[in-house]
Amino acid sequence: MREGRKVLSNILDIEVPMITALNGPVLLHSEYALLTDIVLATPETVFQDKPHFEFGIVPGDGVHILWPHAIGSMRGRYFLLTRQVLDAETAKDYGVVNEIVPARRLLARAHEIADGIAALPPLTGRYTRIALTQQLRRLIDEGTGYGLALEGISAAEVARSMAIQG
Repeated sequence: MREGRKVLSNILDIEVPMITALNGPVLLHSEYALLTDIVLATPETVFQDKPHFEFGIVPGDGVHILWPHAIGSMRGRYFLLTRQVLDAETAKDYGVVNEIVPARRLLARAHEIADGIAALPPLTGRYTRIALTQQLRRLIDEGTGYGLALEGISAAEVARSMAIQG
């Protein structure tokens, strides 16, 4: 539980604005992208929480907090409960992706944005990141421990039932 909570906190502890450049499917730990400040994607990018329900476990590792926060409670719950696949355009409409860029331009565009941010006075970029992530930090602190506990209980039950069958 400590490790699961810490990985999310470590991303939030990065004190400079972060840009995510996604070039393809994001099916595992998509919540990491939601902790960054700017998300660029290619038309081929899709989001899905694939592994949790496939293994029969609760999606409690932060994905349960960050998706409903990012796209709204009803959409977020639907996304997780139905294993919905969000294409890049829908993710942009929902506010998860800022720009859709052709794959050949993806890194160049990320560098353009990064250069603009890097031109700011150092404390401005750093303190803006800190200010913009306070709400996310509170959400992670409040909900991750409980979610990970539920995920662990469900994983233990899956393992127990497999041991009985095997």
